[in-house]
Parts: sequence; C-alpha cells; structure tokens
Amino acid sequence: MRPENQQFEQHGLKIDKDRVLTYSQLSCPLGCRYCFVDDMNFNQKRNVAYLTEEQFQLIDRLPKEIKLIMLGCDTEFLQNKTEALAILERLSQQRLDLSVITKLPLSKPFIQKLSETAQTIEHNGNILAFSISVLCAESARLWEPKVPSPEKRIETLKRAYEAGIKTLVAFRPLLPTISDEEMEAVILAAKDYCYGFYSGLLYLKDPAHELLPDTRNFDIKQLQPAWMPQGNIFYRIEKPGQMQTLRKILQKYNKPLFEGAAEGIKHLKTL
Repeated sequence: MRPENQQFEQHGLKIDKDRVLTYSQLSCPLGCRYCFVDDMNFNQKRNVAYLTEEQFQLIDRLPKEIKLIMLGCDTEFLQNKTEALAILERLSQQRLDLSVITKLPLSKPFIQKLSETAQTIEHNGNILAFSISVLCAESARLWEPKVPSPEKRIETLKRAYEAGIKTLVAFRPLLPTISDEEMEAVILAAKDYCYGFYSGLLYLKDPAHELLPDTRNFDIKQLQPAWMPQGNIFYRIEKPGQMQTLRKILQKYNKPLFEGAAEGIKHLKTL
C-alpha cells in the first residue's frame, strides 16, 4: 500500500486504483449467509454514522486520480434512508461518480428523491450508479433468510430504471451451489430494468460452510482481496466454468457482464 494512502485506510476509506471504497463499521441487519463482513479485522457496531465528519474531510482531500466513490462496502447503505439520502446529496457536490448498492425495497417517493439527486450529479458531469443485489431465486431463503424477496428487489430495480436512474444488477457473490436454471431465472426477471450485470466470486473466512457441503469440485484460493482493508485474508471459492456459463446466459439476452461495479460504471458513462 502506498504510504500516502495509509491515513485514508485507517479511517475506513480504501483506495483501489481510481476508486475509493467506504467502510463504516455500521452493523448490517440483513445477516446474509455469505457475508464476509463479520469476519473482517474490525468490529461492526450499532448506532454509528455511516460516514463520519472525518471521512467527509478526507474525501475532500482524495488524490486527483480518484474518480469514483463506492458506498456501502461493509453494510446495507440504505438501512437508514434519510441519512443515506443526506449523504448522497452532500457527496453530489464532489464531482465524482457515486455507486450505491442495496438489497432493500424502496418506495416510489424515495426513488423520486434518489432520481433528483442523480440528476444533480449528472448536471455536474458525473453519474449515480444504482445497483440492486439479486444473486439467486429459490436459494434466497437459504442464503439470504432476512432479506426481502428477489421479487421485491426487482420491483425496486424497475422503479429506479423507469425513473431514469442508471441501474445495474449485482449478481454477486456468484454462489457455487446455484444451478444454471436459477441463474437464468434471475436474469430473465431483471434484464429489462438494467444496463448490465456485474459479478464476483464468493469469499469466506472458512470454506467449511454448512451451505457448502462438498467443496471438492471447487477451486479454492487463500488471498488478501485488493478491495478489502489490509490484514484480511479470505478464501476465494469458485465453481469452474460457472462464470463463463453466466456470461453465456447473459449473451443470450444481449446483456453485458462486467467483472465488477467499477467496470459497469465505466459502461454507464458511455450511454
């Protein structure tokens, strides 16, 4: 890590190439079974600010090469909608692209307010990328027992898309247990309300997970993810050929698959 970036990372701002990922330590209420956050090397808390004043001050001093702020990297950013909207409105003056991801259903009035903020950001020459996380259909009850249904999330995706917000679908983590048919079911439900999909592999602190009963056919590698703060070693778990299958299904419906949100946002900026 570059020495000049250490101060940012010490305060929950992880610089990765031309983007900064924000980490808040704000506890997430959703409890997804694939979530890596509780295994990171800092403790999640309740009743803390998503972005502190110190983080806002550091954002004002970001290196010039930073073009994108990715919000909600360790929690559900929209769990407090009023606070989240206020943060977006404040950041809308930064002349940087903003990325938000959620699993929560959102009302029409909130989507309208989000659309107005997106228009402000676009007026300044940047974009707000809004992602809905939908990665499984019938498996959701196992992996995401506390999360609103995929159908409710896709309804929010539709509302945002129809309100003119630049939308993407986060098909991540790519669960090695889901079938090709389940992947296609998600794509069919969401494809008309987004500009593309992005995915990524499953990261776990321990691959001996009760929802992964047999890992013999998986590729497992231990590493430090580049997008996590330093000192976090995880296992990356991949089902060989699954990402290629996802890409083929999306090609069938003429939808792009991006390696991550940052690549998807670069595509949105060309539209």
